[in-house]
This record gives sequence, C-alpha cells and structure tokens, in this order.
Amino acid sequence: MTQKKLDKLAVVLQSSSTGGWRYTCRLIQAIRRDRPQIAITVYLGRRLKSVGEEGSPRRMLEQFGVQVKAMPYLKCVEPGNPLRTSIHKLRQTLQYFQYRRWIKDLNLQDVVLFAWPFGIECPDIQVPIAFVPHDFNYTHFVGAFVETPRSTQSLYKQHRRWLSNAFPIVSSNFIAQDLKRAFPEFHGHTKVIPISHLGNLVGMDESEAKKTVGTLGIKGDFILCLNNVSAHKNLGQLLGGFHYAREKFPELRLVLVGFGTEGICGNANTPWYLDNVQDGGNVVSLGLRHDREVTALIKQAKLVINPSLYEAGNGSGLDAWMLGTPVAMSAIPSFLEHREQLGVMAETFHPRCCYEIGDAICRIIAGPENAKANAEASMQAMMRYTWSHVAARYLSAFEEIVA
Repeated sequence: MTQKKLDKLAVVLQSSSTGGWRYTCRLIQAIRRDRPQIAITVYLGRRLKSVGEEGSPRRMLEQFGVQVKAMPYLKCVEPGNPLRTSIHKLRQTLQYFQYRRWIKDLNLQDVVLFAWPFGIECPDIQVPIAFVPHDFNYTHFVGAFVETPRSTQSLYKQHRRWLSNAFPIVSSNFIAQDLKRAFPEFHGHTKVIPISHLGNLVGMDESEAKKTVGTLGIKGDFILCLNNVSAHKNLGQLLGGFHYAREKFPELRLVLVGFGTEGICGNANTPWYLDNVQDGGNVVSLGLRHDREVTALIKQAKLVINPSLYEAGNGSGLDAWMLGTPVAMSAIPSFLEHREQLGVMAETFHPRCCYEIGDAICRIIAGPENAKANAEASMQAMMRYTWSHVAARYLSAFEEIVA
C-alpha cells in the first residue's frame, strides 16, 4: 500500500498572543524554506493583529511565499444547530455559507494545523488535524485568576473536544505532563517538539542596537523583562528582587516590554510595590515593540530576566540566548528543560523569593566575564537547534498523522 504524501498543509490562526504569533511565523517560514514543494495555505482571523512586526500579518506571511486567506467567524457557527429566525438571519446565513465553504477548503488539505486553538471549537472535517495547545495556565491558580471562572470552564470544554478529534503538539515535556494532569481521560499520544528562538532576529551590529535603544529613551545600564502583566508573569516579585539588586547597583534600571505594561513608570523604593512617577523612574515600560526594537534592547541589556510562575517555555530566554545576552530565570520545570534539551546556561532563582531574584541579578552584574562566557556558550548551543530542526520534526509529525 502506497503511503500518502504530505503535499498540502493548511495553518489556521484566528487570533494569537505575542509569542503565539511569532512562533507561527517562524514555523511557517522554516517549512516554506526547507520544503518549498509543500503548498501552504494560511487562514487568518479578520481581527488578528500584527504583534511585534512592522507589517500586517497577511503581508508578513505572504513574504514567505504562502497563500493567505481570511477565515470565517467561527464563534457564529454552532455545528448541528439550525439557523434561527431573527433580525440577524441574513448575516447568520452569509456566515453559515462562509463556514461551509471554509470546511470544504480544509477537506482538500492533507493535514490542518491549528496554531492557536483558543476560544474556538474544533471543526468537523475529514482530514487529520494537529493543534498546539501551548499551555494550560487556565487550569492553575497563582494567587489571582489567569482566566475568569466562566472562561476557564469554557476552555476546559473546548480542549476536551480538541483532544477527542485532533493530535496535540506541545513544546516541552512539562506541558505534555500538565496535559495529562488536566485531562486524565486523554490517553492519546502527545508529540513534544521543542522550539527555537521566537523573534525575527535580523542582523544588527552594536552601533545600531545602541542607537535604537537611545531613541527609545533608555540610557545607562538596564535589565530587560519581556512579559505581559498577567498574574502568572510574576512581575510583583520581580520588582521586589530588583529593589534588592539596586541596593548593590543603584544606577541599574529595569525595562519592561510587553502587552499591558504601557504606563508603568516608577521607582522601586521598597520591595513591596512601585512608587509611580511621571518620568525618570528606575523602572520604565515600553509596551509592545517591534521585533527590531526588541532585538536592540536584548543586545544592549545587561541581562534578560523571566520571573514567570508558569509557562510552556522561556520565550524571552530563547531570544536572549540566540543573541548572546545573559539570562536569569525562574527555576520552574519548563525553563529548566531548556538547559537539558538545548545546552544553554542561565542564573536561576525561586520565583516566589524576591531575595533570590535580586541575588541572581547581582551574580550576573558582578561577574561580567563569567556571564559573557555563559552567554556565548548559550549562543553556540542555540545555533545547533534552529527552526530548520523544529520544522523537520513538525513535518515528520504531520507525515505520521497523514499516514
């Protein structure tokens, strides 16, 4: 019997986080570059925003030579429910036919990858489906709700349907274990494929990086945190740790970059909170920035720090390691996996202890030669695991699914 080949791949991205968008871009780019004979169609949600890129999602993906199409509003279609007579009947009818046409298009593919399957139902199609749940942070309580209780129940319901109809792919063994914990009824196989860097790391010399950081208003020595303000990002403990680090290095500044950080500006006068100031504080935020600006900030930072309590992996660390910048990070399982899988190096700390966070920062600042050596070794390690390696493993998984 002849094994069916993988000739046509569809990728669906109806919405995304910053990391989810960058991950999808890097994966599609690598597959297109390394296996140009595969026809790739990307279906984008109409409300998907360009996150951290200078162009629109459509333009960014079309540069890779893939076909980009719009997708219907999936929430407007409930499989099995007849169209209801209402003042919105015409709109619902149009969306229904758009949805059916989209399903027909998906059934022409060899495999369909849902790169960010949050907030949507798994569609009823006849071809194999792979999906990337990324993480299950909504199944944990970290001292504040990551999702509302109502949203949490909805996500549980959605993921159970995905797990019943599709093949999960995750980026760390920790997430594979967390999937089994959250959904003990699932007995299928979870494919673990570690990822490489997330940023679009274009070539940039030191002079350009320094100039770019200057235009952002950042002067002097600074440490960089690339996180949003969600509860599991643990920014409160980071501020406490930064306060203690400044006791030894009073000229040091903390720069925050990420969704929701806009407007954070103050002085870490105590370990308990940040005293707001209008400008000139030792803690500043830049909000979301373009990849080129983030690249410059990483290259100029004394270190990149990630204090998260729960993640699928250390995305900012992956970019810092790739660019040769020292890393300090939480000693959580998914972050520690990077050291084992990739051979990178970092200072670690207990994320609930601001004293340990401060000490980790100080070890890097006080030992520049050792920090530089570790950063260079990490950069060499990252070069041994590129997106070409990631894409090859994804393609192997798709071919298994197709077969």
